[in-house]
Amino acid sequence: MIRSRLLALACLFFVSPAAADPVSDFYAGRTISLSIGYAPGGGYDTIARLLARHMGKHIPGKPSFVVRNMPGGGGLIAANALYNIGNRDGSELGIFADTIPFAPLWNTAGAQFDPSKFHYLGALDRREAGVALSWRASGILTIDDARKRVVTVGSTGPHDITAVAPRLLNALTGTQFKIVGGYRGIPEGALAMERGEIDGWQGWCWPCLKDTKPEWISRNSILPLVQFGAERHADLPNVPTIYELASNEDDRRIMRLVFSSDVMSRFVVVGPGAPADRVEALRKAFDNTMSDPDFLAEALKGNIPLHPAKAADAAALIRDAYATPPALLVRARAIVNGD
Repeated sequence: MIRSRLLALACLFFVSPAAADPVSDFYAGRTISLSIGYAPGGGYDTIARLLARHMGKHIPGKPSFVVRNMPGGGGLIAANALYNIGNRDGSELGIFADTIPFAPLWNTAGAQFDPSKFHYLGALDRREAGVALSWRASGILTIDDARKRVVTVGSTGPHDITAVAPRLLNALTGTQFKIVGGYRGIPEGALAMERGEIDGWQGWCWPCLKDTKPEWISRNSILPLVQFGAERHADLPNVPTIYELASNEDDRRIMRLVFSSDVMSRFVVVGPGAPADRVEALRKAFDNTMSDPDFLAEALKGNIPLHPAKAADAAALIRDAYATPPALLVRARAIVNGD
């Protein structure tokens, strides 16, 4: 009798602590919802479903995933739902576009959330900096030329980088860019430049341009006027960055703030209130997924671009933006909103 009791106690002592894993216990047999603010079939839907197929195996308990499409408001509907009515237990995730975490900063109508209270797991797209470019036939050869005469640039929308960037350059560097809206995307803008309808385009990432329009570069059809990155790209050593054009540190800080949303995109977040141990497990799972050979092979096969960023980098980007002094924020808002 005594021996059997001792064995039972030994089993309890050695087995129970090893088996106790509250994170695994929570996620075992559970389905995690992954919300995106766009309709099925697009880029966000494709990358969300790719993540959903692989991330679960890296989470303790190996939960399954389901993707929820919640289109509307450029992603605001999905963000509002995750923040205001989502479960606060770590079972609901979201993928946000670049503009979403900064929407309250710009007083965007319809933004009903505090970005600092989301838990950032990382981002799927750390972006290459864009450029402002001109069509050589327009006669605009340098950024100084854009200070001397009106230069028409195409735009896909008043709050898109294609409009915000030229407004910023006009306000802080003395250029005379005239924004022509109504283009539904880069392909239409490219055709407009080739036809001579507009003089240039802004916010096109340089590596993307090399991939999609190599003939423009080989024929010297376009000229990069200024870069929006912190440093000059290796391919463009003679093209100044926008920060080099600033006349003072306040203007440089406004530039960094305005271009915050152009640094990374496709933020992966868990809703507010999730327990710390589950958030940490999800962050580790995200990082492990980004180096998962099966995940990477499927992304490569599907031609899905991946340039991931860590949780700390994503959170720091948001935190630094919201730490902007009020006076500078007022100036930045006027530029972004076209006031």
